[in-house]
Amino acid sequence: MSSESRFYRRAEEWLERFLELNPVAATQLGDHRWDDRLGDRSLEALEAEHEEVKAALAEIRGMDPSDFSLDGRIDHTLVTHIFDSFVRSYEKIQSHRRNPGDYLEEVLGGVFSLIIRDFAPLPDRLRSALGRVREAPRVLKEAQANLIPERIPRVWAEVALEQAKQAPGLFVGLLPAMAAEAAPDLQQDLTEAGQRAAQAIQAFADFLENEVLPQATGDFAVGKDLFDEILREQHMVDYDADQLLQTGWEQFHQTKAQMEAVAREIDPNRSVEDLLEEAKADHPTAEGLLEAYEQAMAEARQYVIDHEIATIPEGETLRIIETPTYLRPLIPYAAYMPPGIFEKKQEGIFLVTPVDPNDPPEVQEQKLKGHARPKLPVTALHEAYPGHHLQLIWANRQETIPRRMGSFLATLFIEGWAFYCEEMMEQLGYIAQPIQRLSRLSDQLWRAARIILDVSLHTRGMSVDEAVDFLVKECKLEPTNALAEVRRYTQTPTQPQSYLMGKLAILKLVEEFKRANPGASLREIHDAILGCGSLPPRLMRMRLLGK
Repeated sequence: MSSESRFYRRAEEWLERFLELNPVAATQLGDHRWDDRLGDRSLEALEAEHEEVKAALAEIRGMDPSDFSLDGRIDHTLVTHIFDSFVRSYEKIQSHRRNPGDYLEEVLGGVFSLIIRDFAPLPDRLRSALGRVREAPRVLKEAQANLIPERIPRVWAEVALEQAKQAPGLFVGLLPAMAAEAAPDLQQDLTEAGQRAAQAIQAFADFLENEVLPQATGDFAVGKDLFDEILREQHMVDYDADQLLQTGWEQFHQTKAQMEAVAREIDPNRSVEDLLEEAKADHPTAEGLLEAYEQAMAEARQYVIDHEIATIPEGETLRIIETPTYLRPLIPYAAYMPPGIFEKKQEGIFLVTPVDPNDPPEVQEQKLKGHARPKLPVTALHEAYPGHHLQLIWANRQETIPRRMGSFLATLFIEGWAFYCEEMMEQLGYIAQPIQRLSRLSDQLWRAARIILDVSLHTRGMSVDEAVDFLVKECKLEPTNALAEVRRYTQTPTQPQSYLMGKLAILKLVEEFKRANPGASLREIHDAILGCGSLPPRLMRMRLLGK
């Protein structure tokens, strides 16, 4: 066996072990062998897994890839950095000690991922869900044993408490109701197990409210050294936090100037804010929200085909549904969920957060403003075609397992691609109305703000309230949505910068590819890029240009 074949065999064995230890991740990635269980989240089990990951990393690093093929060398680098990121996260971020939301994600995400995709008949999936519902109280007990209240950032405790309060409905309402219709023989068991799970979640919520919140004084900020390390090792870029912040401000001011120019084109006597506020009033009704997105997605897909922008692989589908209740605190507007890398049925799911009819009318209107009609085509192309959905469908067709795992590391490319598509589709005329262009630029301003806030929250001592104020004042986000955004930024250092920085990296890569391949059509350029899978731009450059 060649050293390259041995590397691939070992990489696949390690992945298999990772999935076995993390059954919810396995379900989400499309491997359904452990669908009826949740992971062991006891400290002993987590420590043992960490030791296994370190041993795997040492073994990979010990392999000499110099005689591997180009793809083999890229995959070796990819796997090394993925396992390195697992080690860094466990040792330096220590979410298992500090983030109660991780345990709720195990319990709730574990069940949700079985309901949301129809990879098997519903009765079979509900039987698997029953196994996970029965294990929920154990995981939440493990959470209470592991979490150290005084090390938990208050903002993380608040998010988890909100999620926990919304969660019982999944267990006492939704699952038994689904069983009544699809698997009556499971209804009794699901009802009883669901009640026990709901009680465990209530106990966890009480723990958060009474024990964690009064003591939660942990710092969410990772600090400059770790922030720079993540940029360097995970994203494989050569800029640090200071340079990143400078770029963020440059892009912010540049985008503001572009917005002023487009606003003058629309009406020289009115401000950008005024025009955008007026545009927000043009939105679908609460009842017509899903249908409006369905239409926008279909139009974007047809445009990609008609204008030969990229090849759409056969067999892909996209389903548009309402965001499940427990995820709504985290998804203010909409979100895309890709099909798992091992899933036979390559169906993406687009979540739209509905308006709560119990909210006061002014809150309902505020939410609907986030779905303004001028923004719908931008959202459709960003999330679906030729954005995330198309890119991740291509990525899931990669031949090697390590390459399909690229999404663990490649947020810079994944987020950058969807954002690159916005500008590219505007240049092609898909986004043509000045108000749509202004709307796209307002989104770009927000992505530039993400860079500023990402660095400022994690390395410059910025508070959650200061970051929320920035988004409300400078980017005109609604306060509730600004808070949801900032809460997420506190948990994902370097992820918020990846949208705009990723786009800039892709624009540079496209120009280099054009110079190297002067006759290439737009579709050939995009197919070449998409054909690399999800890779950090540095590795993609190596794959496309050999450098």
